[in-house]
Amino acid sequence: MFTWRHFVWLAICAAVFILFIFAYKKKKPTLEQVLTSACVVCVLSELTKVFSVIKLVPSADGSIIYPYIPTNHLPLHMCSIQILLIFYVRFTENKKFRETLLAFMYPTCLIGALLALAMPSIFTTSIPVEKAFVHPMAYQFFLYHSMLIALAFCIVLSKEIKWEKKHYYSSVITILVLGFLSLYINSIFASPTYLNGELLHVDFWPNFFFTYQNPIGLHLTELWQWHLYLLIIIVLAFLLLGICYFPLLRKKK
Repeated sequence: MFTWRHFVWLAICAAVFILFIFAYKKKKPTLEQVLTSACVVCVLSELTKVFSVIKLVPSADGSIIYPYIPTNHLPLHMCSIQILLIFYVRFTENKKFRETLLAFMYPTCLIGALLALAMPSIFTTSIPVEKAFVHPMAYQFFLYHSMLIALAFCIVLSKEIKWEKKHYYSSVITILVLGFLSLYINSIFASPTYLNGELLHVDFWPNFFFTYQNPIGLHLTELWQWHLYLLIIIVLAFLLLGICYFPLLRKKK
């Protein structure tokens, strides 16, 4: 993170986005066509990720080898959850719920992808930064998140949504609910160590939605620090979603 390789990737993502905007304005595809392309990108992205991170792990006695995907690569991060939403809004006939989801996807795709590109956890959890241009995971990570940013702009430019305050409220509530559920999910997929029924330490946790630890490497050692951290990300959720919706609601008014 914050190496010259990181900045080169950011420049590549910016170039990809600019080229996409030019192509979008020239071709003027429908949102349905954009979502179809996004579905293709999602499939290619997940295939690349799975076959790049899957490992053969021996059983305890070494007699059997199992293929295993590390739990931090499960599609339970905010940006990964967008895959399910993209497929749903592309093929559903429920127009009302589709609009609600599209209104939710616009700020979460935009903010989530921008934060992911700014703080690429891939270099701390998946591959060393030295492999930023030779490992397929790097291409999967940066190009997939670039697609999410482009999709967020397409949702707005398509003018298929009549933006209302209820979209802001429903998006905030959804984010809070998903964040709360991540506390359960992070605990389920954690690797605790017990001795005589007493919890000694936790060796690994996936940190979905970054509700367990912050993405910038500041270690939380006291419970009150974690409470303060949760409060900060909740406030940020309110503010960042508000920043995304404000120009759209103001323009409508």
